[in-house]
Amino acid sequence: MLVIGVGSLLRTDDAVGRVVAERLEALDLDDVEVVSVHQLTPELAPGFDRRRLVVIVDAAVDVTELTVSPIAIDGSGELMTHHLGPAGLLSFAAKLGWRPQRAVAVRIPVRDLGVGTELSEEGSVLVQQALTEVRALLSAER
Repeated sequence: MLVIGVGSLLRTDDAVGRVVAERLEALDLDDVEVVSVHQLTPELAPGFDRRRLVVIVDAAVDVTELTVSPIAIDGSGELMTHHLGPAGLLSFAAKLGWRPQRAVAVRIPVRDLGVGTELSEEGSVLVQQALTEVRALLSAER
């Protein structure tokens, strides 16, 4: 299984996905690889190959509560770029034969994206909720 935490460590709560990844990595779970990145890029696609589960954890300004949802293949054809969303990255991986069995997005609602290296109080609470959700997803795949 693969968990990818996404976000900027310099934009306050934009870092929530990476903080979830950092805390998950500290648990040293068997059969789980954890990656922390600034943004999703095509170079991540080979890591999807033969995975039972890929979880992408990221901040989101367009949701009001933590959401966990399957990632669908993006049929737009816009696959070659230096930055991809979760669906674009999954589509790119699948096109090259690196499709995981299942892919899920964990989207964490954030409001504070100002310059800073500390999470807000709300962001810290949401990190813990997201970590609980990710651990549940991983447990269900075992």
